[in-house]
Amino acid sequence: MSPWWVFTVDTNTASRYILNMFKEHLTKGKASRAQIYETAIRLFRERGFDDATMRDIGAELGGAASAAYYYFKSKDAIVLDYYDDVQRRHEVLVNEMLEQEKDLSRRIAQIHHLKLDILKHDRRIMGALLRYAGEPDSELSFFSVKTSGLRQAAMALFARALEGADLPADMLSVLPLLLWAAHMGVLLYFLYDKSPNQKNTRALIDRGTQLMTGFLKVAKNPLLRPIRKRTLEFIHDSGLIEAAPAH
Repeated sequence: MSPWWVFTVDTNTASRYILNMFKEHLTKGKASRAQIYETAIRLFRERGFDDATMRDIGAELGGAASAAYYYFKSKDAIVLDYYDDVQRRHEVLVNEMLEQEKDLSRRIAQIHHLKLDILKHDRRIMGALLRYAGEPDSELSFFSVKTSGLRQAAMALFARALEGADLPADMLSVLPLLLWAAHMGVLLYFLYDKSPNQKNTRALIDRGTQLMTGFLKVAKNPLLRPIRKRTLEFIHDSGLIEAAPAH
């Protein structure tokens, strides 16, 4: 007979308890990170990116700045999550749209419109972040190494919109890049557009896309292939694309 102070541990029960505690900790961690992110974005919208501090974010959650720093090393880290969040939401909406819309002009225009729908309450954030476009060494720049994956993902949406289009291979190889560049111009115009509900930007998208697709119908003429070739070589030599098509 075992002494009274000796007891048996059910290892299976203990393991399940530890596992459940670990899962609960992970769940709480994810929820806390999401809560900090949402609070930060709300403050960026209300106060502006520059005026909202990590201390403010922590205070909004009833704690100190250390609570925010636990998940994000800086406001820049929060912004990078914001970029990812916008891109994911945009991809979902665009992919749903592309399943339904078959007209090339409307497909391209809708990619622009759907991004504006996501950003319509974030022009104050955009105003602060667009200045980093001129600082390529900043990880918040849309042209930085850190954000290269986002650029490629955005171009991939335009490439998908072009799928099935009756266009030469040389044009298809460069159009996603050119459409992305136009998209960045649209966002800049959107930031400064003071018309009601930014209707001028919406009109620019619709009319501009119609003109662009009309130009594509002309540009695909075989007689213009030498001009397309020289244009593509120029873009390639500028380092904007990795390689020119073989033919």
